[in-house]
Amino acid sequence: MFLTYITDNFGKKIEQRFPKLPSILFFLSFSIYTISQYLGGTLFKINGQFIFHLMTLATLLAILKIILFDKISNIYKLLTITIILLLYAAGKKSYDFNLYYYAFFIFSARDIDFKLILRWFIALLVSLISITVLSAVLHLIPTLAIGRTNSSVLRLSLGSIYPSDFAARIFHLMVAYATLRKFNFNLAEIISFLAISVTTFVITDTKLDLILMLCLVISVVAFPTIKAVFSKVSPYIINLFVTLFIIFNLGLAYFYSSANPIFRKLDSLLTGRLSLGHIGFKDYNATLYGQFVYQNGWGGLHGAITNYFYIDSSLVRTLLMQGIIAYIFILWLILRNVRKFSTNRQYSLLLALLFIVLSSAIDQHLIELSFNFMFLASFTNNNYFIEHKEQI
Repeated sequence: MFLTYITDNFGKKIEQRFPKLPSILFFLSFSIYTISQYLGGTLFKINGQFIFHLMTLATLLAILKIILFDKISNIYKLLTITIILLLYAAGKKSYDFNLYYYAFFIFSARDIDFKLILRWFIALLVSLISITVLSAVLHLIPTLAIGRTNSSVLRLSLGSIYPSDFAARIFHLMVAYATLRKFNFNLAEIISFLAISVTTFVITDTKLDLILMLCLVISVVAFPTIKAVFSKVSPYIINLFVTLFIIFNLGLAYFYSSANPIFRKLDSLLTGRLSLGHIGFKDYNATLYGQFVYQNGWGGLHGAITNYFYIDSSLVRTLLMQGIIAYIFILWLILRNVRKFSTNRQYSLLLALLFIVLSSAIDQHLIELSFNFMFLASFTNNNYFIEHKEQI
């Protein structure tokens, strides 16, 4: 009753006088948080306390939008707050609050036009990446130059904390642009995507991200066929494949054995992700509420690393760090959105989400808003992305 009273007596009156205020609150909070999180993944010298205050401000603006202006029942608002509190508990256990922060924006994006969110996300990230790369080229900030074992190729991070992070950033930005264009490209755009893919590979030497980028280009060319397939396949079948894909990835890491030549070959192709995931399961395993998983990675500026351990796969990493309860929330988001996008014929959103799930098998950015934008589409206005039957 209290939350409804606030919405009915304050929110409605304020919105009548300032009808754009709910959208302004969302985009302002979204921008503050995205910039703050992005900076944490660069080599800019930033004050951690200042970033924390910015993120706190962003979440306060987001929750203000939810309580004052979102036209949902008390039960939904209490459920939203409960989920956020559970994710805060997981963040406190794991010392990783990315999912907790992300949840504010998943819920506060309700009824906002997702097309506008995508446009703003792309403009924001292109600006931030350009500033970072330019700063690195001009030596205003450091950049990492790293080589692989038994390879003379030099990998550059261009201001990011690691070359693979820069490649992942470009890949997610490419998915965002393809989603905004509903995977409908002209020839110049296709050539540009190929050029970006090759250039990113030359700079970062990240083979797995190159494969993802090329698959994205192929999906753009083949999207008319992909739409036709999506229109004929039940969303439950798609969800079954997504579920099996996640279980398969967890199983590969859990049952990995260096004595098995097939596992060793797969681990080599995935640059050690299976063996590192297996160590994570062996040393920590999954808990209900999450836990701190000590990791020592190559990213950032530091001395020599002698005991490297870092779980790159989001599918494994999130389960071990955030816990089973938070993992169920993520699975619910993914499977719910697959069914929603498929049922509503929003096939560009569906394909983009599948790419995000695919990339989460090899990168750690599934619950980072400045990378993965797709969870924002859970409660937004997605009418722009509906494919009419005559278009399929």
